[in-house]
Amino acid sequence: MRLGYSDLSTIKRKILTDLYGTLEEDLNKRKKDIAKQNREKWLDQYRYLLDQLPQSMVTRHEEYKVKIVYTPNGEDVAIDEEWYFSSDKPIINPVDDSSHYSKAVAQPLHADLQADAAALCNSILALKKERDQMKIYLDETTTTYKGSLQLKKVWDESLHKYLPAEPVKIKKPKKEEKAFETPTFLKDRMTTNLLEGN
Repeated sequence: MRLGYSDLSTIKRKILTDLYGTLEEDLNKRKKDIAKQNREKWLDQYRYLLDQLPQSMVTRHEEYKVKIVYTPNGEDVAIDEEWYFSSDKPIINPVDDSSHYSKAVAQPLHADLQADAAALCNSILALKKERDQMKIYLDETTTTYKGSLQLKKVWDESLHKYLPAEPVKIKKPKKEEKAFETPTFLKDRMTTNLLEGN
């Protein structure tokens, strides 16, 4: 069965989500945990001052951000992101209120968390590399082959479940052949025509 562009896109997206979705969620949870830990370490150094200030003098926001710039070889930036931690209500957080709306300001990563962040960055890069290679494979195979039977021949059996089932071919009942008798005069007519040169 030939598959359309939309069908193939949906199939590829489903495969990538099933293969990597849970791992990506786990990495995002780890990012959030590091941001939360970074906030606590950032707050700890100012806790004695914050406790002395009136509540109205301390900025609050629902979101806390930590700036992550990861250069595994010391030269090229492999990851440049902000990792978030958020709460249901405003809590003590650094904010930038220079514009009309206040927004969370990204804090630098605390030295105590650098090893954990580096390990997480390596996991992110490894997963991204594998996911990108899988996406290229799926794009190449679905560009070359559009039929589900063709894809079953090139894809690993574990991916066959993503392809739609082939329609069941219904055998048409054979028509009964009606018997006809050749007219008895046909041979005579052909012979006559031949003799007369017709």
